[in-house]
Amino acid sequence: MVSERISAKRAVLRQRIIDVALEAFSSRGFEATTTADIADTLQMTGPSLYHYFRTKEELLFACMDHILEQLHTSVTTAAAGEGTVRERMVRVLQAQLKVEMGSGGAASLVNAHLYGPQYLTAVLSTERREALRLRQRALVQVFRELIDQGVASGEFVVANTRVTAFNVLAVVQYSSVWYRPKKGLRLTDLIEAQVAAAMQLLGIPATDPMLEPKPARKGRP
Repeated sequence: MVSERISAKRAVLRQRIIDVALEAFSSRGFEATTTADIADTLQMTGPSLYHYFRTKEELLFACMDHILEQLHTSVTTAAAGEGTVRERMVRVLQAQLKVEMGSGGAASLVNAHLYGPQYLTAVLSTERREALRLRQRALVQVFRELIDQGVASGEFVVANTRVTAFNVLAVVQYSSVWYRPKKGLRLTDLIEAQVAAAMQLLGIPATDPMLEPKPARKGRP
């Protein structure tokens, strides 16, 4: 019982370290952030932090793996729900956007290290890069399978499933790069607009009733 409590406390602290590191890496950049910075924020000593993560590269991998796991869990849950393929795709897009936009700059950090210049991807070892690519491929596969189902049912019209899946993902993944909440566009409006844009790549017009913007409720952010 005592060991279970200790394990639970360690798991909570490990996640707290990841959360703080994600924020630091996203806001200041990986190169400009030291493990001492992260330890100071957490009011931990260096050796205490090293007990959980031996290197900064190991911590970066844990951060990226955490975001990709969140994304995959969210979209697979949405894809497995009831409804038509079109309805499930809308939920999948909404789920991914909520994780992407709800993680601050973390999604941009992950995307940069997955698709960015060589000096960023080279930060991680070959084994860890491959582990992240496998997670990303699993995410892409959710979209490809849904698109295939939609084509088979006649709900989607696309020329190439693979290319379309990457284009749809590009719409949602890039949102966190350019969106600025203080520039007049509400997050709820952004999600609706990006879902509509992605669905148009599947042959669904923006005038489709399912994609019509919902009226704002009083007090809605």
